[in-house]
Amino acid sequence: MLGREGPLLTVNGELNPGLSIPSGGLLRLRLLNASNARIYRLALEGHSLVLIATDGGAITTPESADELLLAPGERADVLVQGNQTPGTYRLLNLPYQRSGHVGMAAADEGPRTLATLSYAGTVATLPLPKTLIPVPALPEPERTRRFVLAHAMGGGGMAMGGMGMGFQINGQSFEPDRINTRVRLDSTEDWVIVNDDVMDHPFHLHVNPFQVISQAGHPESQRRWKDTVLVKAGEEVRIRVTFRDFTGRTVYHCHNLDHEDLGLMGVLQI
Repeated sequence: MLGREGPLLTVNGELNPGLSIPSGGLLRLRLLNASNARIYRLALEGHSLVLIATDGGAITTPESADELLLAPGERADVLVQGNQTPGTYRLLNLPYQRSGHVGMAAADEGPRTLATLSYAGTVATLPLPKTLIPVPALPEPERTRRFVLAHAMGGGGMAMGGMGMGFQINGQSFEPDRINTRVRLDSTEDWVIVNDDVMDHPFHLHVNPFQVISQAGHPESQRRWKDTVLVKAGEEVRIRVTFRDFTGRTVYHCHNLDHEDLGLMGVLQI
């Protein structure tokens, strides 16, 4: 029900590949969560991860953090400073529960090594950037819509699994011939994504990037371009999107592959 997680964690198809950095240098990691259901909670031993870009491009001001959460489909660019004692340091995936429901939570696994960073050589110290590319504010929304994500037991239809379990948005499971949402080209809307479920759902919108306005009632620290956002169990996220460039049919869906296949998707007509 939470989505399948494989037993092996690979980076670019390898188990625990090596990375290198010179003392004083900067290493840029371009990260993509390409797993079908696993949410990565990343940390690099002894080092901060300095976020410089999200799904759709650079952010205005770099953000330093001890760990980074990446849901399926999310991307992030981070900088690592070579400012520690030369040696080896592990890039770790820390434990993360994708459900707040005790009966569903998977058994805790300990930290797992994704890759190993080694120091090699020395360069003149490279400073971190202080500013990057400005992210303009989107226009005020002309309309606000609400999308409630939930799972449903029983019933039938193409979206239901063999055990009679499926997922719905606003009470409807995915039907490819039904248009769920109609929007106008060049219009701006706020979408409030409500997770009325006991498990996390990464929400993904095709074609047009959006900006997250707030998560769980807390305003975002700065604007950033996204196309996937993790909506945790029992929480809601407000996003703002302007529908530009293209008319036609596309989709929005949960980026957990099993949840998407079991009905957590809608058709958008621009």
